[in-house]
Formats: sequence, structure tokens, C-alpha cells
Amino acid sequence: MKRLKDFLFPVIVVAGVAIFALSGRNAEAGSDYQFAGEPEIIVATFSSAWCSSCKILIPRLAKVIPDFADKPVKFVEFDFTFGQREEIYAQAEAEGLGDLYPRYKGATGFALLVDSDTGEILDMLTINHSKKAMRAAISQAVALASRDSEEAALAN
Repeated sequence: MKRLKDFLFPVIVVAGVAIFALSGRNAEAGSDYQFAGEPEIIVATFSSAWCSSCKILIPRLAKVIPDFADKPVKFVEFDFTFGQREEIYAQAEAEGLGDLYPRYKGATGFALLVDSDTGEILDMLTINHSKKAMRAAISQAVALASRDSEEAALAN
């Protein structure tokens, strides 16, 4: 009986991870809510299937994403379920977040609010943020990035 348990447990874990990976849970789930123009803010979520904080953060953030459908906000997710792969670094580079990736690779359970022009981290969302607090933080980050963009345009 013990041998059966020793065999079945890894099989069940691998099957669960495979099902999760094939379920399509990723940043593209929020892609219906991407701003049509250039984003001023990138909300970069660092997650994994095994992260208990992510199991709270991701669904909570998913409920907030539609509120920013017409705002200059882009939502991306870096999923470390299967480790720190080259594809994730390539995704970070493509999103203009290549400089941030080395500092946060492999860490999970949070979302960074990043000014897309400067790469500056404006805020961090965690499980300690309610949906209302997430909305407020993202709105404030958009306002800061918009103000900075306007100031830069006036200076030129």
C-alpha cells in the first residue's frame, strides 16, 4: 500500500500541474481588456501555480482588470510555475521590462505597477490589497504616469 501511495502522489501532482498549464491561465486571459493605444502603465504580475498568495491575488486582480478596459493600462503575467525559463525573459524584454526581470525573476505573489516610459516602479499590489485598493493604486499610477508624460512633452 505504501508503494502505491509513493507512486500515485507524484503522478497526481504532475497531472495537476499539466492540467493547470493546459487550462490557459495566463496573462492573455486579461488581453480582452488591453488599452488600444500605447500603455502608460504596465501591471506585471509575477505568479506560479504553487504560490498560495497568487491564488488570492490573481482572482482578485482579474475582477479589477475590466475596470481599466479604456485606460492606458496593460496587464501582463510572468508565470514561474515551471521555473525561470528563457521564454519569460523574452516576454519581459518584449514588454519593455527586461531591466526589472533580473531583480524579480522567480519571486511570486505580487504585481508591479510600472511606468512604461521610464520603467519606474510606481507601486506593488499584494494580497493585502482589496479590489478597491487595487483600483485606487492602478488609477493613481495612471495619473502619475500621465502627468509625467505631459511634463516631458512640455519640456520638449
